[in-house]
Amino acid sequence: MRLKPATLFGLLLFYIFFRGIGTHGLIDPVEGINASVAVHMAAGGNYFVPKIGESLASGRSVGFWWLSVIAIKLIGWSEFAVRFFPALSGLLMVLSSAKAARPYSDDPMRKSWLAASVCAGMTLCFIVSQFDSPHSLYAALMGIALSGIVRSSEEKRNLRTAHLAISFAFIAYGFEGLYLPLLAVLIYCVLSEDWELMRDFFTWPGGIIITLLLSGLYFVALVITNPEIVHFMRCQNYTYNFGGIAGISMLLFVSFVPFHGFILRSVYEVFPREFPAQKSCEFFMFVWACVFAVSSLLTGDILSLGACVPALAALLGRKIDSWLRQRSFHSMRYAVMFNTLIIFPVLFCFMPFALHNFPALEASMMSLVPWGITEGLFLFASWYYTKTRQPVKWARNVSASALICLMPLAGVFSLSAGLYSSHDAGMKLRNLVKKNDIILQYGINHPSIYFYTLRNSRIISADLTPGVAERKFSAPESAINTLWGTQYRVFLLMPSELKPETPLPQNVFHITEGEGLLLLSNQ
Repeated sequence: MRLKPATLFGLLLFYIFFRGIGTHGLIDPVEGINASVAVHMAAGGNYFVPKIGESLASGRSVGFWWLSVIAIKLIGWSEFAVRFFPALSGLLMVLSSAKAARPYSDDPMRKSWLAASVCAGMTLCFIVSQFDSPHSLYAALMGIALSGIVRSSEEKRNLRTAHLAISFAFIAYGFEGLYLPLLAVLIYCVLSEDWELMRDFFTWPGGIIITLLLSGLYFVALVITNPEIVHFMRCQNYTYNFGGIAGISMLLFVSFVPFHGFILRSVYEVFPREFPAQKSCEFFMFVWACVFAVSSLLTGDILSLGACVPALAALLGRKIDSWLRQRSFHSMRYAVMFNTLIIFPVLFCFMPFALHNFPALEASMMSLVPWGITEGLFLFASWYYTKTRQPVKWARNVSASALICLMPLAGVFSLSAGLYSSHDAGMKLRNLVKKNDIILQYGINHPSIYFYTLRNSRIISADLTPGVAERKFSAPESAINTLWGTQYRVFLLMPSELKPETPLPQNVFHITEGEGLLLLSNQ
């Protein structure tokens, strides 16, 4: 029995998105915080009061941690479990982009295939799906909301799907999931004078009731059980410095590899030449992407840029289909030219500089070099099929080569985890720590230690993690010697190259060393 192409495509994506999520430790601090909060809830903690042991944790919302709890209870206590729903959300991003590309089309299937291939091949879609963070789920829900809105022109009941996704985005991510879609609809209606969409969106009974009911009940429950978290749900503007601008610029470039030129060309064709703008789902996708991009840059939460991916993928899928149908080689040539002029100099000239100045990238060079080579092959394939005027092969093979480019990226996370993970030491502690034992972190603050041990650790001579109120667990330098001589067993976790300012007592026992960390004990 032959498998359908959609089934083969789904199996390929499942392999790409899930193959590496359980092979490396949690990358601190982001993954360490999210995983530790989830495992605390799974171990009997309050589902509305996020904590890492006895330390309060802040977040825009708590719904994402609930999903991690479900995964831990069903799959087990592991890195794979807490990354399961983010990886699954990556697949939902691809599906939502395919759905959003279908309206007003004589051949909706080809548009869907193209949009799905673009979304799956876009680097940012893969990046956010590999982290234990709510960004992938947020992007997937926003993609579902987008598809529901653009397809409401065919059937008004699709607005119910959009409102349901918006409500869940509020529960899983925060207020951005609630008001940014409303803002996108409002801006589009003002620019295009399409008041019918705004009227339907805000008055359709099956939709607005869902949003008010689910969002209202969740917010009331949150205020009653944990009013302090409401303060953290408010959006705050991010203040940039030179290092922050450099890092975000590099991530912005990598996020949309390998489709920069194609996106620019499609945006150029969609951008209105006069106002009011012509009513179209392509223009709505453009407005949607702009709203979420500006929000991401203002808040400094650059991974939330993933919410733009389904919209851009659906827009690009529709434009590529239009170029193929009209045999518009002019547009294809410009897209390929822009793509080569943007990617080639940055990837092959700036990347060596980035590898030298960013330790995490330098450690991942064994995976980044194959990734750069595959991107070069993508540029060559897109140029060759455009030059030889083979539009069908261009659409099929170029999108397939974009998926191949993702293969080496899983290794980047595994290699980076060597710098920012405490998996080996955490697993060793999980097997050794007893009821009254004490864990000290000297010169480091890895929240993931709680995920591996389910035990609080005291922080010495290290910066406290933003978003975690753990000051009562910080201790002065002298605490090492004070605790070392007690009858309790003390475990000291510290960087391998760091030496304490206060000399340790003589009874120091070496337990293990790995991932740049040294684990010692007094017994």
